[in-house]
Amino acid sequence: MNTVSQTTRTIDVTALIERQKLRGFSLCLIAWCFLIVLIDGYDQVAAAYAAPTLIRAWHVDAAGFGHVFGVGLFGVLVGSLLLGFIGDRIGRRLTIIYGSLWFGILTYACSDATSLDQLTVLRFFAGIGMGGVVPNTVALVSEYAPKARRATWITLMFSGFSIGAGGGGAIASWLLPRYGWPVLFEVGGVAAVVVAVASVWLLPESVRFLILNGRAVRHIARIVGRLDPRIEQGGADVRYVVDDEKRVRATPLALFSNGLARVTPLLWVLFVLNSLALHFLQNWLPILFSMSALPAGQAAKAAMMFPVGGTVGALALSRCVDRYGVAVILLLAMLGLPVCISLGMPMPALWLYGASFMSGVCVIGCQFALYAVAGMLYPTTLRSAGVGSAIGVGKLGSVVGSVLGGVLLAMHLPVAQLFLNVSGVFVFIALLSVWLGWNRRRAASQSIA
Repeated sequence: MNTVSQTTRTIDVTALIERQKLRGFSLCLIAWCFLIVLIDGYDQVAAAYAAPTLIRAWHVDAAGFGHVFGVGLFGVLVGSLLLGFIGDRIGRRLTIIYGSLWFGILTYACSDATSLDQLTVLRFFAGIGMGGVVPNTVALVSEYAPKARRATWITLMFSGFSIGAGGGGAIASWLLPRYGWPVLFEVGGVAAVVVAVASVWLLPESVRFLILNGRAVRHIARIVGRLDPRIEQGGADVRYVVDDEKRVRATPLALFSNGLARVTPLLWVLFVLNSLALHFLQNWLPILFSMSALPAGQAAKAAMMFPVGGTVGALALSRCVDRYGVAVILLLAMLGLPVCISLGMPMPALWLYGASFMSGVCVIGCQFALYAVAGMLYPTTLRSAGVGSAIGVGKLGSVVGSVLGGVLLAMHLPVAQLFLNVSGVFVFIALLSVWLGWNRRRAASQSIA
């Protein structure tokens, strides 16, 4: 607390944020955003779990669902880009609330769909809301986290997405036999709407955003009081400040200005490459393992170790990302190269479980690290747009990774050769992470991060 005149007190909000511990206000924030992205993750995979039942009910070809998934993914891409910029204009809180309400209503509407065409359209528009919620929750948590623990807080929060997506299978196995496929969309839709409405009272706005955009002092004072109840609240005699970055208007061109000209494209390419590897392994491991003379049950168990390893690895490595940043991405890429190659080699089932687990640590762990690093790279006025653009562009890699297995299988390559070809992605991730780290240091010297 500094005195700038006889009548005005200055409260350094950045100092308050840096003193935050994982309790009270911050714990509630992370838990609530965890719940929001958990529902987002569930709703993003709801169509996949409903698909087998819908194929029989509607008498459609399974290949038709490729269109549903692809268009839905494109909606997520659009939402990540569009609502990322909107979040930097109107605030993270309102964007999260409107985005959750939007995809909740449209997900619920999917329960009334009667054809693939209707479902495709609904999934596209629902995807816009789903895609927009993620970058804004990352930005919101990032702006309340001390720099030394930012990656840890983001990882804790975003692990809800993986749990929501993975838990969808358990929910589907319990609900589908009892209530039919519409209930999968009804549960996801109602949950999103309820959380959106509750967020009106429970979700705070970023105090950095409020200060930098000159919003109502009473809102800032209320949040500052929650950050530190010992702070004496005042009226016109109090001035709240953050020792923040340059104030840049959130526009597409701003993502390439003030030292970001190389940082943003490098981050985008890293998201694309890692998303390609992630979705290739996530979608094709069960099939590829079964092609390696592994019994179906063991193939499923081995493939299941991939997301398990990812969740464990992301949480275990989060403190390392806080300390070493981009260097963790380099390490995971270097380790991921031999691990991915080994997946195509003959080995005992137990060893294959371990290799699948480690591939999840490397690939999904790298994805979480990229989310955390993206939240660190951009100033407050560009954070939602920067994270959202990286996530949105990264979806191009998700699409490529999802179809790449089919393309390579059509070439009749041996399974070992297939994994060897895909592992080349890790070489580029390693090289680009070194380049990103170097450019990030240059950008930091220009006071943008």
